[in-house]
Amino acid sequence: MEHSNILTHMQAIADRFSAEGLSLYVCSSPAELPALLEEIGKKRVHPMSEVSDEELRSGRAFWLFLKRDGKCITCISAKSIDLGSQDFGNYFRSLAASRYGGRDGVVASVSQPLVDELQGRLIYFGGIEVAPDERGGIRRLGDFAQYVKLLAALRWEFDWMYTIIAYKHRRLADDYGFNGKYRNAISWADPVPEGLANDQMILGLNAVHFSHIVSSVEPGQL
Repeated sequence: MEHSNILTHMQAIADRFSAEGLSLYVCSSPAELPALLEEIGKKRVHPMSEVSDEELRSGRAFWLFLKRDGKCITCISAKSIDLGSQDFGNYFRSLAASRYGGRDGVVASVSQPLVDELQGRLIYFGGIEVAPDERGGIRRLGDFAQYVKLLAALRWEFDWMYTIIAYKHRRLADDYGFNGKYRNAISWADPVPEGLANDQMILGLNAVHFSHIVSSVEPGQL
């Protein structure tokens, strides 16, 4: 994958942010992170989106922030996962069990298309959090989502990228730059954990499609 193409897109997006008086900041310091999240008003990270201190320190995860006048207004986490020979269904069940106190069976089922397609080296993105007084502006949100994908691709080799969204937000798939949309992706056992739902969608993007897009569209027009 041509790093020069990725860097060209990143610069175009960063320039657009700069024109609005905004700047991007990457955090991989566990000690620094809580204060940055507090600036946005993010009181906690959802259990399924948590990244560990060790993942941050080892370079297997990072947080991206958007700042205005030195204050964080938007954030997202990114994490590299190597499934090896494990399939996505088993990985996801194991992750959920570890995040919910060893509650075996918290995941009732994982959709077969996900098991068939999401393989190898993955990049997972947590949900985007925006400060209450900065919400609105689809273009800014889309640029932020595209930038974190570009930055992650620059750092890690991958086969698939994915994130999870509420079904009602499915139209954001295009703005976020994901071409795969998996409906009813995860079925949760009752009681469904807080903040999750059986109609949530997983959005996916494989490395081949990502490479095609970054090499074939105008800078920053992802």
